[in-house]
Amino acid sequence: MGSPEASLLGARLDEHHSPETNGRMPVCRRCGAQTDSPLGRQHVPNERLLARSEQWLNAQSRIQHIDLVRESLER
Repeated sequence: MGSPEASLLGARLDEHHSPETNGRMPVCRRCGAQTDSPLGRQHVPNERLLARSEQWLNAQSRIQHIDLVRESLER
């Protein structure tokens, strides 16, 4: 069982995207976080890598914001 922080971050990753695995390893191809199984039903971030997963989510948020601003400027 992981920490509450890992569970919350896993839920945030799940909200952002469904895990994408290669079917052999329990690692999401999009964000690099561990998943519950090689089938990847949900994210289960490693305790030692929480900061990295948090940074990835923040970067994705910034990229999305930049894309929205860019689209609004092009109109």
